[in-house]
Amino acid sequence: MAVATVTGNLYLAFGSALMGVAAVVASWLPGRDWAGVVARWWARGLLITSGVRLRLDYAGGDHAAWRAATQGRPLVYMANHRSLYDVAALLATLDSPVRFLTKRSLFRVPGFGWGLRAAGFVPVDREDRSRAAETFAAAGKLLASNVSLVVFPEETRSSGPRMRPFQRGGFLLALKGRAPVAPIGIRGTGRIRRKGELAVRPARIELLFGEVMDPASVGVKGRRTFMGDVERCVGRLAGLQTAGEGDG
Repeated sequence: MAVATVTGNLYLAFGSALMGVAAVVASWLPGRDWAGVVARWWARGLLITSGVRLRLDYAGGDHAAWRAATQGRPLVYMANHRSLYDVAALLATLDSPVRFLTKRSLFRVPGFGWGLRAAGFVPVDREDRSRAAETFAAAGKLLASNVSLVVFPEETRSSGPRMRPFQRGGFLLALKGRAPVAPIGIRGTGRIRRKGELAVRPARIELLFGEVMDPASVGVKGRRTFMGDVERCVGRLAGLQTAGEGDG
């Protein structure tokens, strides 16, 4: 644990700054999604220096069968959120091109924030909801350009056996962009680097991919039912209760 704490935190500080600068440079290069490639390298570097291993599980048996069911369409990935390592695990794993909806405060971090902006990550301002239209427009353009999105519907990290209530923003994006929703359950990230601590505990992260769900099959009127179905699916995959389970 001591080695992972030193190497993981050093990489998080200096590797993130270097990634930010590299992503800015990469965004100017023609051809493939170079900024996305840099982001993936950063994520893999963080996992390696923190002693983290990944295990992937796909509905249908393997990645090829799971991805074939999406017919190559851009997706809105929805996952539970417990740690920074959720982001690293997903970035290191998901098919490119993919971008995250990310809290706006991270864009103000020198170096790292420059990279987020250069790579086309979408800022989300949770304190100023009047900027929601701006977020929706940017995210919608990405989906229209065949770029998948990652959304943490809880919006902030949860802890304990229960997830926070899922917010509707990501679902509205999927409906408007006519993009299927890919539920993902993430296990094991909460114990690696707990919020407010520097200690890094090497562990295994499990990413469990559920069957892709198409909001076009329910439309706007069935939105609440669809949201509930996705929330329950993510909770089941993550081994967590939803916000409403156990009440009453």
